[in-house]
Amino acid sequence: MADNLLEMAVRHLGSSGLGALGNALGLPEGKSESAFSTGAATVLAGMLNKAGSESGLGTLLNMATKSNSMDLSNPADIFTSPDKMTSLQEVGGNLVESIFGDKREGVISTLTNSLGLSGSKATSLLRIAAPVIMSLVGKLVKSKGLNMEGLAALLLGQKAHIKDKIPPGLLSQLGASNLDELAERTVVETTPRPTGKVRSEPPPAKNSGWGKWLWPLLIALGVLWALNMCAKKERMDDGTGAVITEQDEVIVEETPPTPDTTTTPVPDTTEAPAATGDFGQQFRDYLANASRDPNREFPLNIEFPTDGSMPNAASLPDVQTLIAIMQENPGLAIAIEGHTDSDGDAGANQKLSESRAQAVMKMLTDAGIDASRVTAVGVGSANPVADNSTEEGKQKNRRIAVKVTTYEQQ
Repeated sequence: MADNLLEMAVRHLGSSGLGALGNALGLPEGKSESAFSTGAATVLAGMLNKAGSESGLGTLLNMATKSNSMDLSNPADIFTSPDKMTSLQEVGGNLVESIFGDKREGVISTLTNSLGLSGSKATSLLRIAAPVIMSLVGKLVKSKGLNMEGLAALLLGQKAHIKDKIPPGLLSQLGASNLDELAERTVVETTPRPTGKVRSEPPPAKNSGWGKWLWPLLIALGVLWALNMCAKKERMDDGTGAVITEQDEVIVEETPPTPDTTTTPVPDTTEAPAATGDFGQQFRDYLANASRDPNREFPLNIEFPTDGSMPNAASLPDVQTLIAIMQENPGLAIAIEGHTDSDGDAGANQKLSESRAQAVMKMLTDAGIDASRVTAVGVGSANPVADNSTEEGKQKNRRIAVKVTTYEQQ
């Protein structure tokens, strides 16, 4: 059964947290839990709506990973502190804006009418519910190692839990006639790579003529040979001291392991990858070096499944570091290059690598980086950095690399 995020959120706040929330927002006595549940269900419906595109799903995964660092361990303490409430609502306001976009005002109006609150109280409620829900999602993403597909499945699992909690009119604000329609938009997996047609095996030839008696004869001979071998083995081990003049020996030839000398070396190119290590430190050192190689690439720590462009949660710290570096250096423009392994069709690989690069670029632009400073390029399997004949090599070749296109120090 899917995790019930509404139930988890209410349980996390507890009676003391819900009471403090009700006092802070001036909610009628005994209405705190129902009001919060409605606000949290509204947030989850908005997340389902945003997950209707792969870029939106990537943004949600990015937001969930960042929100995992928020300290919501003592809700009652937060809700009774004006400073902490202000800080929480600032975070929540950004989340609400990202989740609902231009539908935000209509959503708040719907929540206002449903709960009989003023617009400011409904806004505050939504801004509190958003970080609470996102924090819980972030914890599940981290503890379960969810990638974008896993996050989509988690959100789809909330449909039954929020069905009776969302305010009337919310779905129409989100452009859906019912909750099923909203859920159907959610991206569960990327377009799979085309696979070749499976060659049908010809039917086995029918036995005819001498073939009808040859196989039984061969089987019988095999059985006799096995019995003979067993008899010899028993004579060797019976302890009678008899001299054995003949001994059959079974020799098993083992193919010697291929030496790990990285056969089929990758040709040296000007696009040499950065050495393994901390991406942020290497990239900052590179920018500080006046004689930097303009063709050097910096792989992000992002792993992709063979046929998909959905990174897992562990991939996101390097993306966050890249966002910070871009913010620190407004004169920096980069290219995001997507690479694949060599399996499958070359044209499909190129498209797949481009979709991966565009997914990372979307994460940057959603974080506020101007789109004119980032380009996304699909390279396919043209520039491997490891041997494609091994699974380990293929995994290394499925990568996202960052290259500097222009850099003006300011």
